[in-house]
Amino acid sequence: MLRARVASAFVLGIPALLAVIAGGWWYAAVLMLVLGLAAIEFTQLVARRGHRAFGGLLLVWVAVFLLDRLFPDHHLMEPGMAILLLATIAWALIRYTQGTVNAVMGLSLTVLAGLFLGWSGAHFLGVRSLDNGLFWMLAVILAVWATDSASYFVGSAVGRTRMNTAISPGKTWEGYVGGIAGGLLGMVVFVALWQATGSDSPAPLVNVLGVGLIASIVGPLGDFAISALKRYAGVKDSSHLIPGHGGMLDRIDTLLVTGLLSYYYLSFIVLSGG
Repeated sequence: MLRARVASAFVLGIPALLAVIAGGWWYAAVLMLVLGLAAIEFTQLVARRGHRAFGGLLLVWVAVFLLDRLFPDHHLMEPGMAILLLATIAWALIRYTQGTVNAVMGLSLTVLAGLFLGWSGAHFLGVRSLDNGLFWMLAVILAVWATDSASYFVGSAVGRTRMNTAISPGKTWEGYVGGIAGGLLGMVVFVALWQATGSDSPAPLVNVLGVGLIASIVGPLGDFAISALKRYAGVKDSSHLIPGHGGMLDRIDTLLVTGLLSYYYLSFIVLSGG
């Protein structure tokens, strides 16, 4: 299992890293692919319980949020959301008229997933577009990776106290604390490596550590949310897309929360001089 996880991380991690470094349309295209696959997995998960999220509309929700970040001067989000909300309501009514009794649930699930995947995911573009955006986006990714890795290994080695057996039986408080330590240590190592290349860190280490704290303390909320969804659907992984890792939702659940909160942390505290 560990060998499969490492191999998959290597094969998928390099293209993802290159996209982050390239930025622009390459980055946006890869992000749309990742979020699109996650949206498909979401519709498949809820379908296992007899619910129908509107997959086509969900993909449009995701695209609108990404386009708004790509073209901020056009202010696409507000009119896009207005049109999409009405379109989703109208489609739900059509489906209900056609005999889909849980069409209202489909409306709710589509809007919820559109916000969680589309609105949260679009903040990856937001972080990348900030001053020194490459540094901060790499920090977010590394913070999540270091947190997840430390939590997994510490929890496996010494984890005894379960956090929430109803949602995620494997998560322990020992692993959670280990994840916090790993997230902070990951940021220290990241800044050291960044400076070793001859580049100055764009912010003091204490500010970079803030990203590690977001990833390790609050980021697991995304993990628990998707874990609850998988438990509800009666599956272990969101799909079998990535050997050793499960599905795309399994890989980006913590990232979605971390990227979202890191963007506002960086925008209103670090980069504003507050």
